[in-house]
Amino acid sequence: MEELPADLTSESDAPSAVPVWRSEPYILFFPAGIALAWAGILHWLLHALRLFPDYRPIFHAMTQIQGFMTCMAVGFLFTIIPRRTGSAPPAGWQIGVGLLAPLVTTVAAWRGQWFVAQASWLILAATVIGFAVRRFVGSQATRRPPNAFVWIPLALLMGVAGSVFAGGYGRLGGAYPWLHSFGKGLVLQGMFIGFILGVGSLALPLMTRGEAPADAGRTARDWLARAANLAAAVLLVTSFWIEATSSLPRGMLLRAGVILAVFVFGPELWRLPTRPAWTARVIWISAWMVPLGYLIAALFPTQFRAGLHVTFIAGFALLSLMLSTQVTLGHAGRSDLMLGRSWQVAAIGSLAGLATIARAAMDFDPQRFLLWMAIAAGLFLAATLTWAFYLAPKLLERSMRT
Repeated sequence: MEELPADLTSESDAPSAVPVWRSEPYILFFPAGIALAWAGILHWLLHALRLFPDYRPIFHAMTQIQGFMTCMAVGFLFTIIPRRTGSAPPAGWQIGVGLLAPLVTTVAAWRGQWFVAQASWLILAATVIGFAVRRFVGSQATRRPPNAFVWIPLALLMGVAGSVFAGGYGRLGGAYPWLHSFGKGLVLQGMFIGFILGVGSLALPLMTRGEAPADAGRTARDWLARAANLAAAVLLVTSFWIEATSSLPRGMLLRAGVILAVFVFGPELWRLPTRPAWTARVIWISAWMVPLGYLIAALFPTQFRAGLHVTFIAGFALLSLMLSTQVTLGHAGRSDLMLGRSWQVAAIGSLAGLATIARAAMDFDPQRFLLWMAIAAGLFLAATLTWAFYLAPKLLERSMRT
């Protein structure tokens, strides 16, 4: 059996002064993320079945990004960063903020309390920035993360800036409509793109090829790599400004190019997976869906939402489900499953892929909008149910260890 990557396995099964919910906070965050995914999607299914009066697209978008996917990302970061850097796990209050803030944002968004929703999210962003930066540059760390981890604080800063810009639009009485579009793009897209590019620098080569990237150093090459990632972040932000002020296709095309360049020159996504696991192949395909979705949006600007949902569902959401699967199985010591070809992994990938096609059909076949909405929502909820039934016993078993 192939040896498991050190960044995915549990540190120790020996008793520790640190409770498991702090040393392995993913056991709390991943189930919370799945619950918020249901909160963001179930009402779409009920609306399509004519059991609910509306489908609240703004609430849906905020809950999926600032609820579901943020929980999955924070759970991953809170678990992996201390292991990668040899530093302390998150404090109890940080975990509390990380779990409570997405819930508050979701409830406030449902009630239309946008200020409360974004204020709660800004508190979470500040908490995660403080957690990450302290472990990236602090004296307590025994290792440094890869150079591309500079994307993690940049992603959170994009989310903060986007929230401020979107709020500023309201404060200015709607005088600058592009400001709202620009800010919304940074919050709902830019932030998670940054997470994917940062986390992907470690997870993609590790989980698809078993190759852990080198720690960041102080050589000229390391400084050049960090500078290149900062330049890419500037171009990424510029793509949202172009989309908001002048041209949606050009903005989407630039965004696709930035993501593709970072993936090609960073984790070398052009290399095929060498691990035998189904998760390795699904992760690899899902990563390609992120730039592909933006390319589709650029080519079909009148149906750009279809392209966006290729990125959102087959890219962001499926990556979240697969990365969380790898982390859960790795920490549970289930090398047989993590390196195997479980039907559940194939089912999750297939259901998410079919949900993506159905969601795109909502834009390309508007005459059957509600039918495609029901199919898309039902398929994605089925993917999350498969995830839950597959991993819940492993999460529960891990949570019982001390």
